Amino acid sequence: MHPYFKDIQADILVYKEKLDKNNMIIDKTNLMFLNLILNILDYLGTYEADILDELCEYNILTMHQQFEDVIYSDAINEKAQSVLLTFFLRIAKEIDVKYKKIENEDLKNLYTIMTSKDFKYPDYIGSQKNFALEKMPANITRMLQLK
Repeated sequence: MHPYFKDIQADILVYKEKLDKNNMIIDKTNLMFLNLILNILDYLGTYEADILDELCEYNILTMHQQFEDVIYSDAINEKAQSVLLTFFLRIAKEIDVKYKKIENEDLKNLYTIMTSKDFKYPDYIGSQKNFALEKMPANITRMLQLK
């Protein structure tokens, strides 16, 4: 695995600040997700890069471009936040599959919220959520076996 997070962490934190200063909060749910996004961006921007590379290996391989498209843009809209939520849900699921426990509280909370039956999502998030929960675990297991 090539190092990923070490080179992008400063950019993640720059984007986090941009999102924090320019977001549009419309309700409590939006604020809850925004706070989770900001906290997880801070985690990805400050935690030990080598460990993040291992924790997020599958999602780096499969979704890094969409993540980078958001991080390196000025987009702070619902679509950008949806991409981030999807990437973070997939990271949480990858960690759960690999280690059976999600250590980061914000990733754990996001995973719990997004897997609950109480929230309705736009189609984009819904289809990605279904993929992350139903198909991705087998893909991760297969990737680990091929290592």
